[in-house]
Amino acid sequence: MDRRAFIKGAVLTAAAAASGKVLAPATAHTYEGAKLLRLENRDNPSAGEQKHVPGIEAPEKATKGEWFDVTVKVGFMQEHPSTPEHWITFVSLLVNGQEVAKTERLVGGVTSSSATFKIKLEESSKLEAVENCNLHGTWICDPVTINV
Repeated sequence: MDRRAFIKGAVLTAAAAASGKVLAPATAHTYEGAKLLRLENRDNPSAGEQKHVPGIEAPEKATKGEWFDVTVKVGFMQEHPSTPEHWITFVSLLVNGQEVAKTERLVGGVTSSSATFKIKLEESSKLEAVENCNLHGTWICDPVTINV
């Protein structure tokens, strides 16, 4: 490795560490240190996958620079429970692998497991949703492309 590449890598690593939050790319197998769980068989999802894999509801096409709603439903086939014993602790929205919005639930059983975010895009982008269940781990959905 040449000196220039080493310095560039060191600067980028320091900047990422200083930000206090390093997100894994959406294609990675972890998110904020947690192993990501994914839908294994779309044609035959397990009962756990049905209520843990997030689903994204958004328009297929958006106008450049204009706000639009993206709803993340936790449980793409069946709504996730929200009880004091079993709830969603956060829902995050990723655009091209970077977290752009997040909602956290500090107490179980009080809030819905879905979340709606208002975003705008400057170019066609890949959206993904990540959620964490206090009992069953961190789940990510398949990417959804929004054309701008």
